[in-house]
Amino acid sequence: MNVLLLSNSAPNYFHFFNALAARFSNDGATVAVAVDSAFSREENGLDSAGFAAIYDFSSFFANHHVDFDILARYAGYDLNSALLSDFERAQVYGIWGEGADLDFFDHLKSALLTYFEEIFDKHGTELVLYENVSNTFAHFALFVAQERHAVYFGLGGSRLPGRFSVSADPLADDSVEKAFAGIRNGQKTVAPDVHQWVENYITNIETIVPDYMKINGLERIALIKRYFRRGRFGRIKALIRHASDSRTNSFQIGNPLRTHVSLFLRNVRRRLKVGRVRSMYQKAVAGERFLLYPIHFHPEASTSILAGAYLDEYEVIRNIAFSLPEGVRLYVKDHMSAWAYPSLKFYQRIRSLPNVRLLGPDEPTKQLIKSSVGVITLTSTVGYEALLLKKQVFLYGRVFYGFHKGVVPVVNPANLRRTISDSLASTTSWDDQYNHDFVCAYWLSTLPGVLNLMLDREPAAQAAEHIYRELLKSGRLHGYPPVKSAA
Repeated sequence: MNVLLLSNSAPNYFHFFNALAARFSNDGATVAVAVDSAFSREENGLDSAGFAAIYDFSSFFANHHVDFDILARYAGYDLNSALLSDFERAQVYGIWGEGADLDFFDHLKSALLTYFEEIFDKHGTELVLYENVSNTFAHFALFVAQERHAVYFGLGGSRLPGRFSVSADPLADDSVEKAFAGIRNGQKTVAPDVHQWVENYITNIETIVPDYMKINGLERIALIKRYFRRGRFGRIKALIRHASDSRTNSFQIGNPLRTHVSLFLRNVRRRLKVGRVRSMYQKAVAGERFLLYPIHFHPEASTSILAGAYLDEYEVIRNIAFSLPEGVRLYVKDHMSAWAYPSLKFYQRIRSLPNVRLLGPDEPTKQLIKSSVGVITLTSTVGYEALLLKKQVFLYGRVFYGFHKGVVPVVNPANLRRTISDSLASTTSWDDQYNHDFVCAYWLSTLPGVLNLMLDREPAAQAAEHIYRELLKSGRLHGYPPVKSAA
């Protein structure tokens, strides 16, 4: 098997993915690496990891000239939409400065397509290995994989504790929906132990926290523990070595030193704002009818890829506020991992809207769901949990639970008032068995294991071993000799 590992500057991810790629290699696969920049190549220790070949995109990009023919050949793919994830990241983190213009984006699209096509040709790539498509680099690798009939193997966490997912195109993943249909029509059998697991899970849903919320640590606002700890000196030296890197050739990390300074200052600004932000939070009012809207974390694939048309959450919230039926409020709940990152103006504008109450991240989400008349969201886990608590969900984006009968798609925001009014007046309901089968379908679409990509080297290697063996057991790697079978 010829495997192409994607590698970039996501903190600590390389520990897990280098170890996972090594397991493929140990079982006979030939592994090459596509890395976004020279900085990531050094940071991720790729040259000492024994890979068959390493392809640095930043060097390729610097010497590439726009090929409009390749853009025309891939015109059937949503190339411009795939730019949004890194565009948002660059804006939020100040990565590109003023260096990106109209020509830059044509250059970037052409370079990414040409880069991945050349790698596929040289390496004979059959499988692309990375996390779920979450950024522009990965998205263009997916496009070329689809064009060349290769497999994109995207690993991601799930909302189910202790289970992870494997997917290719996040915008076309219907595995849960298909499993659900199979269960409902009797073509798919669910084992008794799975039924028991699902029953316990739904019974305890009010106290369960998804694995990713326990792992990311983004709710912590302390600066000293984050930045002034042992092991940071090596990174500082690496940043200084790359102090002259182009802010646009390395389009994901930019100039590493400038980007990390920008990230540090962003967290300083957050820390300085927390008191003012806390003072703006309000409380739920007993007996009030309300829809619950959870603010999302930015930048993140759940918004920029799965709900890109609604990236400006203030505009979304404002439209909802002025589209509510009479007698219904909108409770906007801040995100535990994102609170105090937005500007004070963002919070002030939300506070000024009619019919809106702004709630803090510590407010009890499950109790709010139960007290609400429904949830309105882009792609949030809160929407999934609301369905299990038998509350309607008004959904803007595309997410695995979108087919659930309790979901009302927001097709046209201009008609939102009628959509909300008609749905709240309807008698749409679903029984316990429907939810049970829904979660069984989700369970069957995932594999056992906690996918923590933030681990240090040794625990990451152990996690990679477990994930690899589960992939073998699941049959996901069958048909790719010479990978061995699990013992």
